[in-house]
Amino acid sequence: MSTPLFGFLQGTKNIQLGIDVGASAVKVVALENTSKGARLLGLGWEETPPGAVVDGSLNDTRSITQVVKAALEQTKIRYKGCNATVGLRGINVVFKRISVPFQGNMELPRQIILEAQQHVDSDLEQWQIDYEPIGAPNSEGQISVLLVAAKRAVVEQYVELLKQVGVKPSVLDCDAFAISNSFEFASQQDNRTNLCIDVGRDSTKIHLTINGNSSIIRSLPIGGSHFTDLISRQLNISHTEAETIKWSVASPEFAAEHPDVIAVCQQHTEELCDEIKKTMEFYSGYEEGTAVKAIDSVVLSGGGSVVPGLSAGISTLLNADTIYASPFKAMTINPKINENVTTRYSHQFAVAAGLALRKSGDKA
Repeated sequence: MSTPLFGFLQGTKNIQLGIDVGASAVKVVALENTSKGARLLGLGWEETPPGAVVDGSLNDTRSITQVVKAALEQTKIRYKGCNATVGLRGINVVFKRISVPFQGNMELPRQIILEAQQHVDSDLEQWQIDYEPIGAPNSEGQISVLLVAAKRAVVEQYVELLKQVGVKPSVLDCDAFAISNSFEFASQQDNRTNLCIDVGRDSTKIHLTINGNSSIIRSLPIGGSHFTDLISRQLNISHTEAETIKWSVASPEFAAEHPDVIAVCQQHTEELCDEIKKTMEFYSGYEEGTAVKAIDSVVLSGGGSVVPGLSAGISTLLNADTIYASPFKAMTINPKINENVTTRYSHQFAVAAGLALRKSGDKA
């Protein structure tokens, strides 16, 4: 896999935990690195209290600590002291694909710092910076670089969270990259143009990779909560009732009996597809030859990705095959794990699986 790793922290051990701290749930994937490849040891899932995580920030650290502990307990492994990777998201992370004059590897870090000052909204000292060169310098002496900046205060929040639950901070990654890493591992190839779309509660992350290299990375301000709001407004029902209905629409029987809800699904799909289309068209200029029609496959993940019609709508929009993430496809699986979870609901663990695949010392 060549999707960049942003190794803010390092550690060692044979078992690696991926901890996806989302606005609606905390998901944990526990992997063991064996001579035969990755082995799935356990999974954990625990709902997040409303408002505890907002746009990637931990607003209620005490509650989140308890939720993460509960999710870790569900893996049924001795997780204390294990290496853990956690994903950053939202306004706490800035990622930009930039081009800078290449003046040698020794000079590149200084150039990146100077460039980073143009892309963060405050004092650079408040941010932790990392980067990954993409390819070799071109004929004009320019080199493409993927720049990532994470707010130090939030990095410290997550590091302290991991320490409080008894695991060892190993790597801090970005959830958008984790999705692609998970897909590349499962498909065993990174020589195509793939678009990973993760529909979360508050936002939708999209990550376009070309031959394993990042091209377009965006977080769209539309997710599962937008769908809930639409149902509530259009059907004139409470937000609580709308949330219940949202989790029922994936059932063919429910859909057949509620055409009014399906009409709302269509509206939500159209609005999300419109956001994806505008983003792809605007940012496709970052990579010469990149175009919507050039995508080989679209990979969907996240709880909000199962809205009826969404997969077909995105497939039509992008003229590409659309599949749901199967992050455990290329792994051996602990037979004690519920098979229904590793098949039917595996797409909801795509971020956590991608995080767990990170090993201390990785850089590519």
